[in-house]
Amino acid sequence: MELLAQAADFGTYTNWMPPNLSVHGERIDTLIDILHYFMAVLFVGWGIFFAYCLVRFRAGAAGQAQYHPVSGKVSKYAEVGVAIFEAVLLLGFSIPVWGEYKNNPPAADERIEVRAIGEQFQWNFHYPGPDGVFGRTNAEFIDNVGNTVGLDPNDPAGKDDIQTIGELHLPVGKPIYIRITSKDVIHSFAIPTMRVKQDAIPGMEVPVWFTIKEGATTKNLLKSKSMNEDFDTAKVTWYRLRHHVASKDYTGKAGQVVLAAGDGLGLSRDAGEKKLRELRDNGVTTINMHPANPLEVICAQLCGNSHFKMKAQLFTYDDAGYEAWKKSTVPEVIEDF
Repeated sequence: MELLAQAADFGTYTNWMPPNLSVHGERIDTLIDILHYFMAVLFVGWGIFFAYCLVRFRAGAAGQAQYHPVSGKVSKYAEVGVAIFEAVLLLGFSIPVWGEYKNNPPAADERIEVRAIGEQFQWNFHYPGPDGVFGRTNAEFIDNVGNTVGLDPNDPAGKDDIQTIGELHLPVGKPIYIRITSKDVIHSFAIPTMRVKQDAIPGMEVPVWFTIKEGATTKNLLKSKSMNEDFDTAKVTWYRLRHHVASKDYTGKAGQVVLAAGDGLGLSRDAGEKKLRELRDNGVTTINMHPANPLEVICAQLCGNSHFKMKAQLFTYDDAGYEAWKKSTVPEVIEDF
């Protein structure tokens, strides 16, 4: 498929919006763009008016205050115009986009269904096995070793189920249906590149759905040069680059490799800052790096003192790759299922 060789066509990470890799995301991006342009116009307009008022009605310049309503028509026309435009945004753009999305969930027999369970501070994922049926779950069976979603060990339907922590695996070109909940506090399940976001609420299960664009596999996205970026070793911090890897080898003054292609700066702040100092001491002023994995699941709700850690990696596959991942991940006990 031609698209598989054109990962850069999906866009790049910029200072505006992350690349959109979902089928439904274009209309959402258009709506976001319109809203921002509108707010920019309002900001500039009201800012100019505010500055004018500060000067025009400053103490000693305007005389005695007049306690009467403004009789001019310009302000009324402006207010009416803003109200009409907001109505157009709501009725002409927002509601149709929302209605088209929310009123068309994928059919049960066509979608790939996954459960996402938030907790402080990680995302747990639960997939049905080869039988296509989720096993029963109950909080009493939850442990932090191999059963983070609370699968009932006595339910035959759950013997082949798959559980992952911090990794979400999905196929491209298929309707994805994710059932979201939480073990403890309110989290917010968000995948910026898929234009989906939904609160994860304890005791409730709320779904979101989307389809990943054909060809947007993690393998091809990682190869995309459009996601590489240069960083100044004197200014950048480990925290900024903790999920990045080097795009090429960087050698020191004696010819030794200080940072190898594919390697990151380390797993801790101390290790990262030490590596950056080593690079600077060896005359390396700029490093070219790209995300170790360009796709992430994040928590968009402040959920505690380690909220910043609550991320998961999203891996996307073509049909063959997804089936191979499932086959390699299904528990050994159900090989003869």
